[in-house]
Amino acid sequence: MLDKSKRISSLLVLRGLLALVFGVLILALPEAAKAAAVVYLFGAFAIADGVFTLIGALAGSDAFEDWWLMLLAGALSILIGVFTFLHPLMMGTILVLYIGFRAILMGALEIAFAVRLRKVIQGEWLFILAGVVSILFGLAMIMFPIEGEAFKGVVVIAWLIGVYAIAIGALFLVLAGQVRDWMRRIEEKRSGAV
Repeated sequence: MLDKSKRISSLLVLRGLLALVFGVLILALPEAAKAAAVVYLFGAFAIADGVFTLIGALAGSDAFEDWWLMLLAGALSILIGVFTFLHPLMMGTILVLYIGFRAILMGALEIAFAVRLRKVIQGEWLFILAGVVSILFGLAMIMFPIEGEAFKGVVVIAWLIGVYAIAIGALFLVLAGQVRDWMRRIEEKRSGAV
């Protein structure tokens, strides 16, 4: 089980670093480039994050009953990423709603994970916080889609996406360290009970 926790922890580190790099890239782009690049950067991020989510779901399939939900989220992310590259103009409009719904789904999964493991782990509030941040961000994306001048709306959305990616990336990095500690404690409890 400790080996599995190392794999899960490593995947969280990769997802966290990916989100941080994505967020910094979005925020660092000049405003004129944001409108064109945000769709393509999102496509690349969605594919990469989807792959890591799929691997994490498969790695955790023995330990968690609801691993298939993460598998589904990862597959959906990859499909949306591919669709983004195939139809970038259409995706500009759909992107805002997809990001919102995906953030809500991931947030709900993170909260459910924390609630399920609250008797076994300490510091589950980090998963709950990540879930709440994701849900609030998702609701903001759905409730306040791009309005007014399209370019100005895309720039605002790009800033929101960048800040969210950095926040969630930082939380994933903290969680990666916690996962190893949680699994170590679980193993200690099991070996003490035997």
